[in-house]
Amino acid sequence: MQAHSILSITEEELSRIVLDIHDGPVQYQFTALSLLAEIQNEVQQTQPRSDLAPRLAQVAMLLESSLYEIRSFLGAFRPPEFRKRSLISIFEGLIFQHEEWTHNTVEFVAEHVPAEVMLPVKIALYRILQEALSNTYRHAGVEQYTVRVWGDDGDICLTVTDEGCGFDPAQLAQKLDENTQHIGLRGMKERVALLGGAFHLTSQPGQGTRLFIRVPASV
Repeated sequence: MQAHSILSITEEELSRIVLDIHDGPVQYQFTALSLLAEIQNEVQQTQPRSDLAPRLAQVAMLLESSLYEIRSFLGAFRPPEFRKRSLISIFEGLIFQHEEWTHNTVEFVAEHVPAEVMLPVKIALYRILQEALSNTYRHAGVEQYTVRVWGDDGDICLTVTDEGCGFDPAQLAQKLDENTQHIGLRGMKERVALLGGAFHLTSQPGQGTRLFIRVPASV
């Protein structure tokens, strides 16, 4: 099976997962939140234990926060129409969204990016950058990082760098084999492999991290 066919199937499976989450857990939590609001109204009209109202308010806050995070997740995994958009425009939209949600700053540099990039490559690079930004936000311990994309002899190169806490790549490689905690990183490597590209992750404790991706603009 060709790389673009495999990537298309992956996107279809992801869309089904998103729909299942939206129609299942999201609806259950929304219903629970509505019922809780009714209970809070009833409690306010009676004489409950003094600590009951604030505890109910805390439960409501947790449900609202959980629902917000799930909806944010679903929004992130429903990419906008990429067919007519340039790769730079796609990256700019993703970075803007990331900055809005995290309040971090991403320096974005684009140079000589090909105007024509095949759709499977756009989608794969979008997913890779999405995961890279998420990992940097969660693990680097910094509020500013850099994304650079450029064209080189028919290929597209992408780097995501930070000056954060860094890590030991050897220990990470062992964790990738032992459990599913770093499934996102494996997914990035697999997408690059499907495109016949190159994937390099370099880091040292206390010296930041640099992710380098090189893939063909067409597959």
